[in-house]
Amino acid sequence: MSGVTYHGAYPEGQEDENGDRYIVHQGYTFVEGKSVNVTDKHDLAKLSANRFFKTADSDKDAVDEGKAEGEKAEAESIRAALAEDGIVPHHKTSLTNLRKLRDEHEALKAEASEG
Repeated sequence: MSGVTYHGAYPEGQEDENGDRYIVHQGYTFVEGKSVNVTDKHDLAKLSANRFFKTADSDKDAVDEGKAEGEKAEAESIRAALAEDGIVPHHKTSLTNLRKLRDEHEALKAEASEG
């Protein structure tokens, strides 16, 4: 669900019972200065492509930023754990490869402690 606001011209003389100007488009009634919750993905895509409509900022950027911060923290944690055992991976090693390196190292440590 996303809030959509119309910011184009409103027809003259078209006002609701409160005196607010409005326009009806794709079955949605857009009152001047107010957003409308649009749940249909098809309608939302069409409205967001129309220059007279503005969709509310989604949480996607915040989610992506949080994910990036979490991955950075995980990489730092893995690097620190490996450094404790004298393993210093290249500073450009990806998180995926850091995870593999950690898992391989832990498996070797477990194997050595068993034998």
